[in-house]
Amino acid sequence: MATVMNRIIEEQIRKWEHGSPADQPKTPKGNPFPVITISREFGALGAALAKHMGEKLGFNVWDKEIVQAIAEKLGSNESFLETLDENRRKTINDMVSGFLKNSTTNAGYFRTLNQVVGALEQHGNSVIVGRGANYICKDPKAFHLRLVSPFKDRTEQIASRENLTKPEARGYINKKDEERSEFVQYHFNKDVANAADYDLVLNSGVYSLDEMMKIVMLAYEMKTGLKLKLQKKGRTAEAQ
Repeated sequence: MATVMNRIIEEQIRKWEHGSPADQPKTPKGNPFPVITISREFGALGAALAKHMGEKLGFNVWDKEIVQAIAEKLGSNESFLETLDENRRKTINDMVSGFLKNSTTNAGYFRTLNQVVGALEQHGNSVIVGRGANYICKDPKAFHLRLVSPFKDRTEQIASRENLTKPEARGYINKKDEERSEFVQYHFNKDVANAADYDLVLNSGVYSLDEMMKIVMLAYEMKTGLKLKLQKKGRTAEAQ
């Protein structure tokens, strides 16, 4: 199973990498850097920060790509798996769906999610967004971040991004936050908002993407003893 999963992950990584494997960041001993996981309130710019860090640090970013990897592993329809992604379907619906269509259930999705995240953790040099990844990772040096933001700021951001009225945006945010919270509670028996489950909690309503990245880089070094470097024109340059 591990060999199959590693092959699937490696294939996906080759698709999404922009540079050659030789360009990937390495520690002084030549090993990959421990992964960074990002938990986030909906609309708190978690995906945006992950993308920014991926571009600046040379890390692979795994967000919706996780669903693609799971779909490949299970041979399932990606659009169907998105109905399970960070959203625990009601048990009765899941049972009926499984019996009638032999479809992927929550249990199958969650089992494969653990395998995918585990393989990504072994590969390193990655930012993993959501999916309770901080509860799956076993490496004590993996770095776990949570992003929060004032509800008002999130409402304005989502209303603009999704072309919604503010009341519609508020309802949408509440729904997504509830789904993510339920997903973590159901599968990990954890409160997603518990600050003690993360190495760092940042308010994206206060800091810019660049500022948050620099804070993460400093905290990452303090935890792991490894200094992250910015990628610049194919060469590494330390952040100032």
